[in-house]
Parts: sequence; structure tokens; C-alpha cells
Amino acid sequence: MKPLNHVDLCFVIDTTASMSSFIHSAQQQLLNTIKVLSADNNIDLQIGLVEYRDHPPQDHSFVTRVYPLTAKLQQMQQVINQLRADGGGDGPEAVYSGVYDACTKMKWRQHSCRFILLVGDAPPHGFGTWLREMTLETRKYHSGDAWPDACPSGLNVQSVTATAENHRVIIHGLCMSGDMLAQQAFNVIAQITGGQCVAVSNAKDVIDKIVAVLQNEFSNLEFDQKVLETVQQIGHLDTSYTAEILDMPKLPVAAAIARLGKRGFLD
Repeated sequence: MKPLNHVDLCFVIDTTASMSSFIHSAQQQLLNTIKVLSADNNIDLQIGLVEYRDHPPQDHSFVTRVYPLTAKLQQMQQVINQLRADGGGDGPEAVYSGVYDACTKMKWRQHSCRFILLVGDAPPHGFGTWLREMTLETRKYHSGDAWPDACPSGLNVQSVTATAENHRVIIHGLCMSGDMLAQQAFNVIAQITGGQCVAVSNAKDVIDKIVAVLQNEFSNLEFDQKVLETVQQIGHLDTSYTAEILDMPKLPVAAAIARLGKRGFLD
């Protein structure tokens, strides 16, 4: 049987200077909380991480650093313990590069349920111009962007979300800023990939929201298992009959079938 309970989770974290409070909280409690949550839900979990800062000359330390998926949570804890909040330059950061590298450089398991949790407090470069073009607004956004027209990476909302779709990755955004552009950027990236975005005001709330997002996804896996077993029992794909057997509305059953199909369980 293909491993329905395989979950590959990659954190994409802004580690510029303004993110110190979240990094401290993550070092204290993030992985222990997730470990308990995954054990309670019988999840076979791997965790990876991408940290991002900014493009030179705004930041000369690095643009991204990639830490591969691992089931050894103690090993990932050591990675998180070594994170340092520093640098950043102008307002926006290398958000697109962080998401893109997570999608393309993680070694996702074949049929795993794949998530990115994007945590930051600043928009990507060029997002104000992108938003204005997409919405036909005349307002100009002043976010102190050194590259207001386009990100120097060549990436934008369409390219990073298409990359996520190609790798079957759902992105959830946790925006630690009251900045409207940052919230809108995280929201649109998440929604296009089928995820959700939550605006949070402090580091403790971020940990709580991460747990809430994962709990919801893990509960989906439990329901998906029931739907898969019912489809296999029927012997063919029939959403209405499956919903009838499970005594459930058709809509959540159809959503479960879509998730199972995306992961290759209905081939």
C-alpha cells in the first residue's frame, strides 16, 4: 500500500534582523510541538528548511540556504538552533527565491503530502508593481523597494506558484507584519497553491497558528484514508456513491478524491 501518511514539510523562513523573536520561539518549542502533533495523528513526517534574506547589494551574507528534508527531528532542531536573524537591507526580501528553492531543491517523497510553511514579515521585491498591474490600480506602493519593478531573481507570483503546482506543493503563509503589501503577497501565494494565509502579531501566535494549520491538514489525511478505502471497496471512482456510503456531503468527499488523485493514489 502506498504510504498515505507520509508528510513532507518545509519551512521557508525570513531570517533577516526583524525576525529575531520568531526564531527565538522556534528554537524553544517549534519542533517539539510538531513532533507531538504528528505522533498523535500517526504521521510519518519529514521536515526541511530554507532560510532566506535578500539579494546583494542589499544583503551580502546569502540569498537562501537550503537544509534538506529529514525524519531526524533532532538533526533539524540543530539547524533551527543555529539560525540567526541578521541583515536585510531595504524593506522587501528574497521571498520568491526562498519559495522556489524549497519547491525545487527538496527531495520530496513520491506520494507524500507536501507543504511549505512560509514565515516572514516583508513582501517580495516588485510585488507592489505586480499587484498594481494585476488589479489595474493606479495607486503606487511605497515599500522602500530597491527593485520596485521586478525581483532581481527573475521570479514573480506566477512563476513561483506554478513551480509549487508542478511539484504538488501547497503553501501556507504566516505573515508577521501589519504591512499591507506583505500580507497581500503571502495571501496570494498561498491561495493560488490551495493554501491559506494567516496574519499574526507576535512570535507565540505564529507557533500556535502553525499547529492549527498542520492539525487541519493532518485531519484531512485521516478522512482521505476513509475515502480511499471506500473507493477501493467499490472498485471504481464514484463520488456520489462514496459520499452515500460514508454518510457525508459530496463536497468534502470530492475534495478528498481530488487530493488523493493529485498524490497518485487513484492511478
